[in-house]
Amino acid sequence: MDNIAFKKVESRLIDYLKVKSEVLNSRVIIITHQEISSELATSREVVSRLLKALEIEGKVKLYRNKIEIISFV
Repeated sequence: MDNIAFKKVESRLIDYLKVKSEVLNSRVIIITHQEISSELATSREVVSRLLKALEIEGKVKLYRNKIEIISFV
């Protein structure tokens, strides 16, 4: 059950990052995990965990208050 809810947030996070990147016309997004969590109505811990998983998969690179989009399929 948790896995289903977790996937929904993961999909929302990926979509959010794609749109934010397109709006800013940049692969680098200056934003905190807390700001993302507020916009996605989830906890900062969940956002941080998901972003770390995306970094391990090579889709993003995380920096302090900054996310670099590497690739989304």
